[in-house]
Amino acid sequence: MLERQVKDAILTYKHDGILLGSSKTGYVNPDELSCYRFYNASMRGMVPEEMYFYLKKYLRNEKLVLIGFDFYMFNERELPLVRISDWNDLRYTKVEYLLGAQTVKDSWKTLKMKFNNDKKYGMKPNGQFDYPGLSTESASAGSEEYEQKYNMIIRGLVQNYYDHFSFSEKRMDYVRQIRVLLEERGAPYAIFINPLNTDVLAALQNIEAYRRFLSWRREMKEIFPDIYDFSEGPYSKREGFYLEDPYHYTQATGRAFLNEIIGDFCVGKSKP
Repeated sequence: MLERQVKDAILTYKHDGILLGSSKTGYVNPDELSCYRFYNASMRGMVPEEMYFYLKKYLRNEKLVLIGFDFYMFNERELPLVRISDWNDLRYTKVEYLLGAQTVKDSWKTLKMKFNNDKKYGMKPNGQFDYPGLSTESASAGSEEYEQKYNMIIRGLVQNYYDHFSFSEKRMDYVRQIRVLLEERGAPYAIFINPLNTDVLAALQNIEAYRRFLSWRREMKEIFPDIYDFSEGPYSKREGFYLEDPYHYTQATGRAFLNEIIGDFCVGKSKP
């Protein structure tokens, strides 16, 4: 929740591009993206209704807006609908900030980390937040013990995010509203579906939600005919995800596919 209080930094950070999504895109360093200077407006657990109201409030005259979606975002069982009518509905008032329970909880977590001498994972001026796990750039096959742990993580991910899936039609409405908003503002944009780890995809194929996943991808393409669908393909290889976190792709993976998208929009400009 705390990230939603500080992403108004987009107003003071000099930029000409926006990267918006959940934690998957949130860990990408926008300074490593080509052509434009991006602000990473992503937030952990961000869902379409939040994306819509954030863009409605903060979209200006950017030269390119990149927005990443995932199937799990549409599971209301895991991520209940955020019932807001304005981005400010998510922001603390001064009194709430000083006295609110969530603020106290966030402050306590900060104090606890300091007491334990833990590393603080914060947000950088460009909007990127630090990846909290091991930064190993490979999730290739390892020992038998590691493989058992890895497969257990995969099963947990699928159960938490995809099992007993309660698909949100309301969020699809927000996706449509995002398109209308972008076109009304005249903002150049690219919509993409994030890479999905090939092992997660294989596990997803064995449960009921898989058919809904396929129909969701078709619906997304109907709304955005030029969508970039990276949910399976070369960027879904196991090696492109973190060693103990097959849910999040590595910096290198994010940088590669995002720059691939940007290359379709960048004309006559050099890389930073």
